Formats: sequence, structure tokens, C-alpha cells
Amino acid sequence: MQKFLIAIVVFFVLPFNLNAFQLSDTTDKGKIVIYSEYRDISPGEVIKISLQSPKCSSAKAYFEGKEYSFVPDREHSALFLLIGLGLDMKPGVYDLNTCIDFPDGSQKNYSFKLPVTKGIFPVRKITVDRKFIVPSPEAQERIIEEVELVNEVYGAYTPGWLCNGNFIVPSNGKIRKNFGEKRVFNNEFHSRHRGVDIRSCRGSKIKAANSGKVVLTRNLYFAGNTVIIDHGASLFTIYCHLSKTFVKEGESVHKGDVMGLVGSTGRVTGPHLHWGVKLAGKFVNPLSLLQLSFD
Repeated sequence: MQKFLIAIVVFFVLPFNLNAFQLSDTTDKGKIVIYSEYRDISPGEVIKISLQSPKCSSAKAYFEGKEYSFVPDREHSALFLLIGLGLDMKPGVYDLNTCIDFPDGSQKNYSFKLPVTKGIFPVRKITVDRKFIVPSPEAQERIIEEVELVNEVYGAYTPGWLCNGNFIVPSNGKIRKNFGEKRVFNNEFHSRHRGVDIRSCRGSKIKAANSGKVVLTRNLYFAGNTVIIDHGASLFTIYCHLSKTFVKEGESVHKGDVMGLVGSTGRVTGPHLHWGVKLAGKFVNPLSLLQLSFD
């Protein structure tokens, strides 16, 4: 995990990492500190930006034309936001701007550069039942309805932070580092893999990676029995191909709660858990969340 502090007066580059830097600003309202955590700055990664500031009325960040709002952590001791770097993001140096509004109407703005490196993803050839490549008209209608349903779920915004501490791996087993993998089904390119697979025995327990609210428990055509948890701040975790599901939509879950069992429902070649994360409309690598501190 890499960290950097941002402020306005002092700047230096740490010798062990060209991407790590620190700035400092002391204002007439008090000291303002902005710092970031990340595993890497490449497509599919998550960047956490935290803010320590005198009392403010709002704080936002702007990245790639999108606005992100800072939210209080669980202890309300600091503000933070999460930014996901999309799978198709091109390498280059990007601007990230922050804006802090104070109750007296004054404002502080800070800007810095985010150097995004090239993403390298493997290619995998898979043979599956033809019905998953060329669905029947009835199945196609079902798929369209499911896409609309899931998009509606992801479109909901919970401003608070529902998590409790750091994220955990939801199931025991071998983790395949296959996020972003280009999938060739029956010798035809069809999709990118938007999660990581955890190979486990059928019936193995699946736990909530962190606390939140269950917003979907359905059997989906491709994903099989699926659970989606809303963690707040536009962050969702996704659990697919379950053999059994023990939670219901609208139910709150705590980190580590058993939500279901590993299975092979949907488009799969064997029992495993597909663990995904969607952040502000972008699929990101779940393993990058494990490197961030939420204590």
C-alpha cells in the first residue's frame, strides 16, 4: 500500500516511490491535510482519499469529469472518498481536484496529478454450453430485464459509510488473480472478467466482505444465484454462482456473516465464488480494497 499527503506549501518526493509525495497547508482556519492510499495506480484499482480539515460544510473531488463527495468515516473522525480507475482507462497523467467549502462561504481548492500506468490483463479461452453464447429469445428477454434490474440497484446512492473496519476475503480457497481477464468463449471474444474467482469446494461458506445492506438476492442467467451488498458511498460487493443463499433483500449484514454457500449456478465450468466490486459505476479489482485501511 502506498500513501501520499497533499497540501500546499512543502513538497518532496519519497526516495522509494516516485508516485508518493507530500504537501502541507496551514490556513487561517487551521491545518488541512489530504492523504491517499492505493495498491497501485492502474486500471481496475481503487484509490482512497482522506481529508482532515477544520469544520467544513462540504468537500468534493473532481476526476475525469465526475464529482465525488467526501463522506465521514464510521467514527466521524475524518472524511474520505473512493475513486475507481476503469478497466479501459488509458495510461497518462490525470488531474484530480479537491474543493472544500466552509460555513462562512470561503473555499479552499487543491489539485494534484495522478500518474496512471498501463494495465496488463491475461486472455483465457473457455468452453461453455452454447446456450450461454447464443441464448434463446426467451433467455435474451430475461437477460435484458436482469441488466435493467441490476443497473437500478447500482444506481442507488447511500451517502453514509456502512462498513466496519477493513475488508476481508469472503471465502476460503485459491484466489485466481483474473480480474480484467479477456474471456474467449468457444473461440469467440465475448467479455472482460470483472471480478476475481475463488476456487472452493461446493458448499463452502461465503461471508460478507464487510458490513452493509443486501440490495439484491436473485438467480441471474449468467451469474447464477447472486448477492449484492451496498456498503455506502457508491460501493457495492457482488457474490455470484452460489448454491444456496441465506440472506434477503433489505437485510443488514455484518462483516463476516455467512450469506450463502459456494456453487456452480449460472455460466460456470465448476464450483467457485465470483467476487466482484462496483464503485461509482465502474468495476474494480476486489483485491485492491484489501490493501486500504478503513479502521
